[in-house]
Amino acid sequence: MSLTLKPILILGIGNILLKDEGVGVHTIKKMMEMDFPSEIELMDGGTMGLNLLFYIEGRKKVIVIDTVITGDPPGTIYRFTDEGLADNKPMLRTAHGIDFTDVIKTSKMLGTKPEEIVFIGIEPESLDEGLELTPTIEKRVPVLIKMVMRELTEKQGNNQ
Repeated sequence: MSLTLKPILILGIGNILLKDEGVGVHTIKKMMEMDFPSEIELMDGGTMGLNLLFYIEGRKKVIVIDTVITGDPPGTIYRFTDEGLADNKPMLRTAHGIDFTDVIKTSKMLGTKPEEIVFIGIEPESLDEGLELTPTIEKRVPVLIKMVMRELTEKQGNNQ
């Protein structure tokens, strides 16, 4: 990639054409209106899949925001590290079919895995066609942002 990668990447992924499936992208766009230190990069990862490898490699920390389908009530929020995400993979399905655990596994295999990966996921209410988040998920976006900000200020959190 580039020799000037910032050490911390906040990455929103998802498909904005399917309502709540785009929550990661919508959250990142709101965060792009905020001020962040120069060592932090924010990125709309859309539905890039394994192409995300080039953007996460060698970073100190990557925070990913995405939908997670577990069958819990809409708006339920989850936090996993890369190990926790792999451990809970049988119960987790992302709505857009892009499995971020594959990105993590491939980066480990290539020796380019970031030092720390935190995955913040939210249970969607609707994956119907539409560009807007449902009101249930829209109300939870500030909570997602607070969780990301906490990840930036705390040294180590607990895995779920």
